Amino acid sequence: MNLIIAKKSISANVANLEIRTSTVLNDIRPGRYISILIEKDKPGIPAAVLKFNQENETITVLVFVADKYTQQLAELNFGSEIFRINGPFGYPMLIENFGTVLCVSDGPGAVMLLPALASLRSAGNRIITILTARTLDGILLENEIRAISDEVTVITESEDGGKKVAVCKTITQILRSSKVDHALVIGSATTIKNTCVHTRKYNIPIQAILYLNKTVQSTGHGIYKVSVSSTNNAVCVDGFDFNAWYPNLEEMVKRFGCEEDIPCNTTGNNVKILV
Repeated sequence: MNLIIAKKSISANVANLEIRTSTVLNDIRPGRYISILIEKDKPGIPAAVLKFNQENETITVLVFVADKYTQQLAELNFGSEIFRINGPFGYPMLIENFGTVLCVSDGPGAVMLLPALASLRSAGNRIITILTARTLDGILLENEIRAISDEVTVITESEDGGKKVAVCKTITQILRSSKVDHALVIGSATTIKNTCVHTRKYNIPIQAILYLNKTVQSTGHGIYKVSVSSTNNAVCVDGFDFNAWYPNLEEMVKRFGCEEDIPCNTTGNNVKILV
C-alpha cells in the first residue's frame, strides 16, 4: 500500500508529499527519480525524492504542477492512496566533496535541484547557485535553496525582482571571480548548452539533468537517459521509448529547445542527461 501521510504546499505549483510505501525502493540517490501512478490506467508521473526513510518506509517527494496528471497528484490529501510507485530510474549524480560547486537551474528544474544541493552540502561543498525563470513567479523553492547555498543569484527576463541580465554573463562573472571545481545544471536544453559551453572553457567537470516538465503519455515517463561525450561531440540518447544519436549540443537544442523546462549531466568529459 502507498499512502499519503503528510502534505505541504510549498508554493502555488509545488507540493511536498510524504508517502508511506510498501514498495521496495533501493538505491534512491540525487539524480534518480520514481514514477508515481495515481490510478491503474493513468500515466506514471516522474518525481524527485527529497527524503527516504527506510526504517519508517516513507519517502518525501516534490511535485511540480505542469499538467492535469501532476495537478491530480498535487491535489491528493492526507490518507489518499496511490496505486503504484515504480523505480528508482535514471543515473545517480556523482556526489563528493569537490570544493566549490556552481549550480544552475531554470524554472521547474529547481524541484530536481533541491535534493542534489542537500547532498552536495552534506558532502562539505561550498555552493553557488543561479536560479532563472521568465518571471519571479517562476522561481521555485528559493527560500529552501537559499538555506542550503552559500551564494544565490536570481535572474528573470522581466524586471519584477530578479536581476535582468544574461545567464551567460552571470556564469562568466562567477567563473572569473571564483575558483569553481565542479558544476551542475538542471534546466532547458538551451540552459544546458550555454552552461556547458562556459564551464568547458575553464575545464570544469559538469553534471546535468535534462528534465521534461510534462508527462509523456505514450511512455508514462517524462525523463530519458542521455550520455554525452564531449571529447568527440557525440550524444547518445538511450530512453525508455527511443534511441538517437546527437552529433553535438546544437542538435540537442534543436530537438528539445522548444521545451521551456529541460536540463544535462556531465562528469569530466562524460555528460549524463535525464530528459
